[in-house]
Amino acid sequence: MKKRILSLLLVMVMVVGLAAGCSAKDKVDEKPANGNADNDPTNVEVSDEKADTGASSSETVNITFYSTQTGMDDKFEDIIARFEEENPGIKVEYIAAGDNQLQKWMSLYASNEGPTVSLMDPINIWENMDRMLVLNPADNPWMDQVYDSAYASYIFDGDIYGIPISTQGYGLLYNQRILDEAVGGRFDPDTIRTRDDLKELFDKIEETGVSATMITGVNWSIGMHYLALTYAGYRDNRDIEKTIVEESKAGTFDLANDIVFNSFMDTFDMLSEYNYNKADPLIGNIDMDAEAIATGKVGTWFMGDWSWVQLKDIPNRDEEFGILPIPINNDENDDRNIRIPASQPKGYCIDISQNTVEQQEAGKKFIEFICFNTYAQQIISDTMGATLPYKDVTVKSDSPLAAATSSYTEQGRTIDISNFVLLPSDFWYENGASMEQYLAGAIDRETLAAQVSNYWKAQ
Repeated sequence: MKKRILSLLLVMVMVVGLAAGCSAKDKVDEKPANGNADNDPTNVEVSDEKADTGASSSETVNITFYSTQTGMDDKFEDIIARFEEENPGIKVEYIAAGDNQLQKWMSLYASNEGPTVSLMDPINIWENMDRMLVLNPADNPWMDQVYDSAYASYIFDGDIYGIPISTQGYGLLYNQRILDEAVGGRFDPDTIRTRDDLKELFDKIEETGVSATMITGVNWSIGMHYLALTYAGYRDNRDIEKTIVEESKAGTFDLANDIVFNSFMDTFDMLSEYNYNKADPLIGNIDMDAEAIATGKVGTWFMGDWSWVQLKDIPNRDEEFGILPIPINNDENDDRNIRIPASQPKGYCIDISQNTVEQQEAGKKFIEFICFNTYAQQIISDTMGATLPYKDVTVKSDSPLAAATSSYTEQGRTIDISNFVLLPSDFWYENGASMEQYLAGAIDRETLAAQVSNYWKAQ
């Protein structure tokens, strides 16, 4: 059964090709294709024929690895070389995605060359799970090394279809030096438990002559990473979120009077009031904003841990950075105010439709290696600046933002936003445009709610 394409964002990374890897989109600055099935690149029939790329001899199994993770091509080649040294019976051909990542992936399937292993967004795996191998921990003991919570985005109909490469968290990144100066001592992020606590901190930062916070006015950030939280993670449970999505499509959900939506928008209004980019809120320049927080021109920034890719090489930058949760109300007992949104934006999956059983087994060995081999872990940690969602990780990342995400994860203080997969593929684009209008003061909240509601009715 074919399902219409949905997709996240990355920055994160997606978005973060959008910013550094939170999610990857095929064309960041262009409107996504509509939902017409005739134009849907996922409408490629699963071939009953196995690709003739299995064992080239009695000893060697040839497999392919397709990756949509930006900035990692050379590093994956290094990991593959080490893997082949330790597994002489397996040869891995690396296929870099380049531009138009999803279209290229589907073109490989159309040519009966579906990759053995692919690194994709959860929604891409979900849309194509009929092609994918169910990964059973009972048959693959190495899967127990993944934190149970990290599988959330890769469990469909009770089965696991993917192994996450990283955990990425976001919220308000902060410059430790600036906040220390503002509070007159060592700033403790645990002192911020309500919206009023955050406002008080902002006032103290501004008193030092530094801007308190910063919003990067781009659609994927404020449309997906912010507005989409209305639909994923901040309700009582995932079933309620699914119901709200269905009611939104039916036109029966009252967004304008929804407490979660209004709570987020109240906080957004406060962020806008103190915004470093207030004079030109839609400038949307990630590099400029990264430089501003790295060098202490601003105290906090709504963004994610993937931004270390931009921050780490900025000349004369400060050394210490962290992540603050986004408080959405003034209830100090509401633990949503002290947790950060986090997800596993990309995962490894194995094709069964065009790869032999021998290739599938070799693919599992490759995934085990790339996830849990210390050499591979160090490369991925250093290059992506990411948190690895695995137990007993000994490699050290130089990213203080990844360390912050790890700390929240270990404390059980993350919010599961895996229900982002419920959102249509153009959610970030269409509603991000409305959020940009709101940020620029072109529309009010009532109009914003109406535009978002009308978007849903058209689905």
